[in-house]
Amino acid sequence: MTDRNRDPQEMLRRLEQMQADAEQMMARYEQLADEMGASEVEVVSEDGLLRVKLDAEGKVAQIGIDEYAMRMRQSLAPSIMMLIEQAKAEYGVKMTEMAQSLLGDRMDVMGMVRSTLPEDQRARFDRERGL
Repeated sequence: MTDRNRDPQEMLRRLEQMQADAEQMMARYEQLADEMGASEVEVVSEDGLLRVKLDAEGKVAQIGIDEYAMRMRQSLAPSIMMLIEQAKAEYGVKMTEMAQSLLGDRMDVMGMVRSTLPEDQRARFDRERGL
C-alpha cells in the first residue's frame, strides 16, 4: 500500500513545481557564479614572482614565472606545486560557498569542506571567514 497520490493532475502539478524549482536554482547558480567570479581563480606567491591561474573548471590555465624566479632552480618546482595547491584550495572554497548559498541551511557544506582541508589551509579558511 502507498500513500502517494495517483491523481494525474496532482502528479503534473508536482512535476511542474520540480521544474520551476530546478530553473530557479540554475538562475541562482548563474547569479552566484557572476557575483563570485567563479570563472577563474588566480593566486600569486608572497614574493610576487609566481602566479597560477585556474579556469572555470578548476584546471590550471596559466602559470606565470618572473625572470628572477627562474634563477631559483631548486625551489622553483616545489613553489609552483604549492601555489597550484593553494589555487585549487581557493577554487574549492569558492565552489563550496556557492553550494552553501544554494542549499542554505539544508546542509552544512562549509563545515564538511573545512574538515577536509589541511591544517594550514583550515586556519586560513577560518581567518577569511572571521571564525
